[in-house]
Amino acid sequence: MPDQAKPVRGRLVVEPALCHACQSCMVACSLVHEGEVIPSKARLQVTIDPFKGNHTIRYCHQCRNAPCARACPNHAISQAEAGHWQVDESLCDGCGACAEACPFHTLTVIGVALKCDTCHGDPACVASCPSGGLTWRISSR
Repeated sequence: MPDQAKPVRGRLVVEPALCHACQSCMVACSLVHEGEVIPSKARLQVTIDPFKGNHTIRYCHQCRNAPCARACPNHAISQAEAGHWQVDESLCDGCGACAEACPFHTLTVIGVALKCDTCHGDPACVASCPSGGLTWRISSR
C-alpha cells in the first residue's frame, strides 16, 4: 500500500486587493468537493457587485475555537488531526445552527453544511488562483 501524504497544517491567506474576481477558486473548490462545477456549493464565495464595481470574498477562517462547531447540536463539525475543521455529513441534519453562528458568514447549508476543509492541507482554490490573491501559509501549530 503506498504511503499517503501527511496533511499540511496551515491557513488560507486572502489578499482582496490581488483578487480579480475571476471565481476560478469557486470552480476548483466545487470540482474537488462535488465532482462538478457548482459554484453555489463552493466552500468559499466571491460575490461580485456590478453596480458598485467591487467584490467580496467570504472564506472560512478555521477559527481556533470554532463557533460553528460549538453551535452544532449533533457534533457534526470536528477538528481533524491536521487542524482543519470538517463536517461529518452523516451527523449533519442541515439545521443551519453552524451557519448562524459563523461570524464570517462562510457556511452554506444545502441539505448539509458545506464548510471548507482546506482540502486537507492542499487547497485547490490556492492552486487555481491566477492572481496570487489566495495563498497557503504553512504553520507549525
